[in-house]
Amino acid sequence: MTTDTRINKRIETLDYLRGFALLGIIFINIRQMVFATMVQTAGDIAVNTFMDIAVSHRFYVIFSFLFGVGFYLFVSRAKERGDRAMLLFTRRLLLLLAIGLVHHFFQPGEALLIYSILGFLLLPFFRIKPAVVFLTGFVLTIAGCFTIFIVEIWGLFLLGLWAGQIGLFQQSDRYRRGLLIAMAVSLLLLVPSYYVQEAIMDRTGMVDVALAAGGLAFSVFYVTALTLLLRSAAVRRLLAPMKDLGRMALTNYLMQTFLILLLSALFSWPNRIHATELAWTAAGILLIQMAASTWWFRYFRMGPAEYLWRLGTYGKKSVMHSSGINKTTGKG
Repeated sequence: MTTDTRINKRIETLDYLRGFALLGIIFINIRQMVFATMVQTAGDIAVNTFMDIAVSHRFYVIFSFLFGVGFYLFVSRAKERGDRAMLLFTRRLLLLLAIGLVHHFFQPGEALLIYSILGFLLLPFFRIKPAVVFLTGFVLTIAGCFTIFIVEIWGLFLLGLWAGQIGLFQQSDRYRRGLLIAMAVSLLLLVPSYYVQEAIMDRTGMVDVALAAGGLAFSVFYVTALTLLLRSAAVRRLLAPMKDLGRMALTNYLMQTFLILLLSALFSWPNRIHATELAWTAAGILLIQMAASTWWFRYFRMGPAEYLWRLGTYGKKSVMHSSGINKTTGKG
C-alpha cells in the first residue's frame, strides 16, 4: 500500500459507529424539539422508560468520543501530507462554529456549537504521550459525569484522541482482548449504573448528572460490542446502510433537524403528539436517511455538508463525484 493510499483510506468502523450514534441521537433530539402531550398512554410510558434506560445520554457520548478520534486522524494525515495541520484544523473548527451557531438557532440542544469551542482544547494534547492523554481524559470524563457535561465532553474528546494515538480502530485485531475486557466489564456495570442513575435522580433531581453517571457504561458497551461485531463480514454487510448514514453524519444530523421542524410545523405537533408517535417518526426519518445515503454514495464520494466543510477547510475544490479522479492518489 502506498503512502498516499494509506493516508486517504477510510476507517469504516468509525463510519458504522457514527451511523449508530445518529440512530440514538435523533430519538433524544426529537423529544427536545417537539414537546409531547402530558397525557400518556401505556405505550408512551414504555417508550419513555426505554429511552431513560438505553438511549438518553448514551449516544452523544459516542459522538464526543468519535470527535476526538477524528481530530487525531485529521491532524496526523494532514501532517503526513506536509500540510499545516493545526491551521487547517483551526479553520475546520471555525467553520463548524459557524454551522453550529446557525443550527443552534433552530435546535438549542444541538452539539456542534459546543464541539467547535471545546475542540480548541484538543490542540495542545496532540503531541502529549498517549498514557497522559488517557489518564487526563479518564479523570475529566468521570468528573464530568458528576458535575457538568462540558467537562465530560472534554474528557471524551481526549479519550478519543488517545484511541487515535494507539490505533484502536486502525488495528482493532491487536486490541481485541482489551475490547473484550472493556465490553465484559461495561456489561456487568449496566444494571448497577442504572440504579445509580435512578438514585441520583430521586435524591437530587439533577437529571443531567443522573443520566451522565448512569449512561457511561452503556456507551462503552455499545462501542466495544459493535466494534467487535464488525469483525464479521456478514455483520458489516447487514449494517451497511448504517455505515452510509455515518459517512455523511453532518449532513444527516442537520437534515434531521430540518425534517423534524418541518413535520412539526405542518402537523401542529407541539403538546399534542404522543411519545410513541415521536419515536415512530424518528425511526421513519432514519429509514429514509439510510436509503438516501446509500443512494447518494452510488454517485458521490461525500455528503453535501461534508463537501462544503472540506471546501471551506482547504480553500479549494475537491472531487465529489464517485467516478471522478482522486486528487491525492491520482486514481479513480
